[in-house]
This record gives sequence, structure tokens and C-alpha cells, in this order.
Amino acid sequence: MFNFLGKYRDSAPLVLRIMLGLTLVFAHGLPKIMAPDRWEREGQAMANFGITFAPVFWGFMAGATELVAGICFLIGFAVRPAALMVVFIMFVATVQNLVTAGSVAGGRSHPLDFAAGALALMLMGAGLYSVDRKIGWDR
Repeated sequence: MFNFLGKYRDSAPLVLRIMLGLTLVFAHGLPKIMAPDRWEREGQAMANFGITFAPVFWGFMAGATELVAGICFLIGFAVRPAALMVVFIMFVATVQNLVTAGSVAGGRSHPLDFAAGALALMLMGAGLYSVDRKIGWDR
């Protein structure tokens, strides 16, 4: 029934990269980077893994990673390493949600959804329409 969509197969990674990239840049990365008062609170999520030093640093790094990974997704450059970093950040966010709320229900499943998209990009690569493909990193 939907066989006609097969001709757009090469566009799937591009669409996924653009959607995740825009969300990472404008809903996650920039808001965190532009609000230094959030860095400590965001970085305290690392305490769930026994890392209690420098929460401001970890909070900043989360925002910076989301911003840079989002840009990488948008231009299709270093998509697999960027996706790996996003999966890690979303894992930390998921654990934080489990610790603070006791579950990922009630709208707290967003990090899991985002990790699924990043994992898909990590597995399939940047796709035909990407810098990675042009320079030979994604064949």
C-alpha cells in the first residue's frame, strides 16, 4: 500500500537529522548555554552515577554537547559520534527522571524517545544528503 514511499528512503536520515537537530539546538542546547544559573542544577544529575564534583561543569557540558550535536545533525557532519553523545546525555536524563519521579510516565519519557532517534542515526549513519557522505565517513 505504501510502496511508493520507497523512493524516499534516502531522505529518512535527513528528515530525522533535521528534526532532532532543530530540537537539540533550539529547545535544549541554546536554552541551557544561555542560562548559566541552570548549569549547576543540570549537572547535579551526574550525582546519580557517583560523580558529585563540578556540577556546573557537567551542566555546561550537557548544554554545549546538545548544541554542538544539534549543529552536527543539521549539517550531517560527524553524525555517529554526535549521536553517541546524545544517547549518553539522554541516558543520564532518563536516570534522573527515574530517581526524581520514580518513573518515566507522565511526560518524562522524552529522553527515551530522543535516545531512540539518536540511536537510529547512530545505526544508519548520516545518509546520502550529508557532509559525512561527501567526505567518505558514511558509505
